Amino acid sequence: MIGKPKTLAIVMSVLFIMAGCGGETEPEPSLQQSKESPEQRSSPDVEPSFAAAEQQFALDLFHEMMKKAGGSQNMFISPYSVQQALLMTANGAAGDSRKEILHALSIEQMDITSINQSSRSLIQSYKTLPHGEFSAANSIWSKPELKKGFTDKIAGLGDAYQLNKDPQLAADEVNAWTAKKTGGHIDQIIDRVPPDTIAYIINAVFFKEYWKQPFDEKLTAPHPFYAADGSKKDHPMMTQTNRFSYQETKRFQAVKLPYKDDGLALAVFLPKKTENLQSLLKEWTYENWRESQARWEMKQVELKLPRFSIDAEYVLNDPLKQLGLKTVFHQADFSNMFAGDPAGYIKEVKHHTFIKVDEAGTEAAAATKVEIVESGAVPDVTMTVDHPFYFAVFDEKTGMILFLGSVAKPVEG
Repeated sequence: MIGKPKTLAIVMSVLFIMAGCGGETEPEPSLQQSKESPEQRSSPDVEPSFAAAEQQFALDLFHEMMKKAGGSQNMFISPYSVQQALLMTANGAAGDSRKEILHALSIEQMDITSINQSSRSLIQSYKTLPHGEFSAANSIWSKPELKKGFTDKIAGLGDAYQLNKDPQLAADEVNAWTAKKTGGHIDQIIDRVPPDTIAYIINAVFFKEYWKQPFDEKLTAPHPFYAADGSKKDHPMMTQTNRFSYQETKRFQAVKLPYKDDGLALAVFLPKKTENLQSLLKEWTYENWRESQARWEMKQVELKLPRFSIDAEYVLNDPLKQLGLKTVFHQADFSNMFAGDPAGYIKEVKHHTFIKVDEAGTEAAAATKVEIVESGAVPDVTMTVDHPFYFAVFDEKTGMILFLGSVAKPVEG
């Protein structure tokens, strides 16, 4: 039974489980559709190695971010969004830069043409969801002219736009596009465009799905939730007793909540009383993840699940460096992307996410920004004078010290 949160926190992840992967699903009574459309979405033509690479990258990235966060704060990422933004970038990269990006994404064993084919197929498949919505969109906003070979490669994957010369108008246009593609949840992925920025690659996803077995709002009531710091606070807890896919080990309980659209589900992993998020993190390897998908069994489950939302923003440079994305952050080859071959590198990979889980279902959005700047702007070192300092005015030719001083607190004249 899942009913009393006796542990420090709850791990949640949205699982994209293709129909037919598990044999435990039982027929359900037909529910009223949210919109008129076919009963089944189209089956994507995705190479197994592409899906396996996304799972590996997802878990690797999550590990790196959880290591830094420590399990004391909420976290929500879309590995799919990050992957898609970096794959768009890889299409314009060449030589070692492309190899490095594909290696970090655990997909170096595939050629770029096969990768693009799987990406296109997924994007098209999600457009055919009968009940809910999952849309994915890519775009590149560039100051330099883009090579035709690059725009041909990304056809069906994303759109290309000229980055406005006015820094604020450029930011407004990119942010408006992102807001539209994320259902209005993420309306600012960039601020004013810096003068050294030559391109942005943006991925945006929007997800809205309804539970196959929705919760009754009348049964939602305050219930204690025990936080990672040991504190206890009443929180709105949704309740239902139903047949769900379930599994249990010595270290955790897990339940899988299906959405109306076949093959999409949310899984909740609840550490046992003797565990916490950090100790359970060791279990989240690619091998264990794959094995766990064969352990689901249909059980009558009394489930209490908190109603919750998360709005988060991350800079992914450091976790991506840990996954092998290193030289492209200071020197990269984008000769397959830009006409005239301007030298550039990735300045920042920024990730903004949103999720809301309630009695009806789940609404989520994510946007990932890859910012490319001119290599001429690469600093050897960084110095930020943001605390007390000494200064001197002197004659370099004679060595005469003309003035000496210290600043403990700057005062404007």
